[in-house]
Amino acid sequence: MTQKKTEAISEETESEHNPEPGTELARGYGASPGVATGPARVIKDIDDAGQITEGDVIVTEMTAPDMVPAMQRSTGIITDNGGMTSHAAIVSRELGVPAIVGCGDATEALSDGQRVTLDGEKGTVVIGEPKSESESTLDSESTPERTAETDRTNGSIDDSAEYVPTTATEVKVNVSIPGAAQRAADTNADGVGLLRLEHILLSTGKTPDQYVADHGEEAFVKEISEEIRKVADAFYPRPVRARTLDAPTDELAELEGGESEPIEHNPMLGYRGIRRSLQEPEMVKLELRAFKRLHDMGYDNLEVMFPLPNDAEDVRRARELMDKVGIDRDAYDWGAMIETPASIRSIDEIIDEGVDFVALGTNDIVQFMLAVDRNNAMVADRFDNYHPTILEAMAEVIEACNEHDVDTTITGQSGSDPEMAKFLAEQGISSLSSNIDAVDDVRRVVARAEQELLLNAARDASDDSTLLE
Repeated sequence: MTQKKTEAISEETESEHNPEPGTELARGYGASPGVATGPARVIKDIDDAGQITEGDVIVTEMTAPDMVPAMQRSTGIITDNGGMTSHAAIVSRELGVPAIVGCGDATEALSDGQRVTLDGEKGTVVIGEPKSESESTLDSESTPERTAETDRTNGSIDDSAEYVPTTATEVKVNVSIPGAAQRAADTNADGVGLLRLEHILLSTGKTPDQYVADHGEEAFVKEISEEIRKVADAFYPRPVRARTLDAPTDELAELEGGESEPIEHNPMLGYRGIRRSLQEPEMVKLELRAFKRLHDMGYDNLEVMFPLPNDAEDVRRARELMDKVGIDRDAYDWGAMIETPASIRSIDEIIDEGVDFVALGTNDIVQFMLAVDRNNAMVADRFDNYHPTILEAMAEVIEACNEHDVDTTITGQSGSDPEMAKFLAEQGISSLSSNIDAVDDVRRVVARAEQELLLNAARDASDDSTLLE
């Protein structure tokens, strides 16, 4: 009896240390769709990212901009921290690499070299290879089959891969990495609604100050202009809206020269965006010189956008910096992000400063209005794009801009959500900017929403005509 009990305990212990293939090891938020299998590479120090080789699955606490080359080599990405708007989520979607974020303890639960499979849609990580066709068939009762009808219901339609509906509401695309520009352009998006300049700058591995100190101002301007040019070329003549630097101090602190960055308890509320640019005008003028250089080269599709203004005064000071650099505001469109409660309340005054467009940055709007840290997995379930106050705020901005003939767009994660796209199209937004993998679905949803609006308008007109008779 004792021997049998000992054997049972031994088998149980062995099972714990050598779990069966298919055993779930970690679970988080599916951030970039797709299934990937490969050896897990647990990265606890950013300096070890260079060890990532083709086909590896990156497992780390949180990705950073200078990890992008490693992310490009990987077959999948898993992080302990972060939500759907984190660096890992944004970049993985752009690269088309399956990813799961906010797992909590993946770096402890997974062993280096362990072969794992991650599902970037379900948010699960399991041991070994993906299920065989026969196993998948057995699961078909619990996993509804994807059909054209369910896709229509879910707002994800694929009636024809060839057909691209024409919409009055433009559907643009977000770009962070110039190397992904052609992939983004191939979606037939109407332009780039957001080109994030910080990913270009941080990929150098140095803070902007350190880069200028090491290589000089001209080299800095050249670096920026050449990277932006890759995107402008891929999309020409479609417009490209590039945003000036908006990197929080904790990301800059990881780079060479980052030891001089201030230590902030909440960098997302700190020294970033236009507030840093206005405090360090000589640095942002170098960024603006890169824009002017491209304008002078004939890139009339390049537009300037300033992040995180609170009010008209911030926008006015940014406009004056453009004037000092010599950017012709009559020839090239420029605008501002609307991301804080104060900027929403100040929208009329911001419009009066002469902006050609405003962009709703929902990632920040939601975190600031709901007091939810967008990179904190502990409160990720409270990051609610559909909270009534968020919807009301966006509708108010769109209405004010439409009254003054100022274009509006949305650039946050919400721009990739078909349901949100429908709501915004109904509000009269000028354009939406989506992730690369969402452009087609968003365009089809917008087309259907516009058709419904036209049909309802025709019915109302018919009813009015009948009443007059």
